[in-house]
Amino acid sequence: MTKNDQKGVSGVFLAAATLVGSLVGAALGLVLAPQSGDKTRAKIRESYDSVVENVNSVIKKVDDTLPDFVTRVKTELQDVPDNVKSELLTLTKDTEDKINKAVEMSSSYLADVKSTISSTFDGGKKTLSSTIEEGKKMVSRNK
Repeated sequence: MTKNDQKGVSGVFLAAATLVGSLVGAALGLVLAPQSGDKTRAKIRESYDSVVENVNSVIKKVDDTLPDFVTRVKTELQDVPDNVKSELLTLTKDTEDKINKAVEMSSSYLADVKSTISSTFDGGKKTLSSTIEEGKKMVSRNK
């Protein structure tokens, strides 16, 4: 395997790590930043759209890079003795499986983030609605 092949695989892992880090940073920033609900929801939508775009970009890069990488490795292995070839093919398959699992985990994490954001907003809406109703009752009692 050439240094360029190794850099390609390392780049995919770096992109996945960057993606996960940006998700965590964006979530913390939105949770800790004091601002109006409309602004926060808009930022969450923007961050979510950005994260989805980044995940899709990483997935596309993996999908585009991985088959070429596997093909190059198999081609280079044609002159290697069978026992070594078998070991390297197993290693290549294991690497491919790990990359696929990383992509799957990032997709799952993104779904969890989306679910958490949705449930948080649903809870906030319910709390706000009940607070408004209580306020209306108090105002009508004081008239």
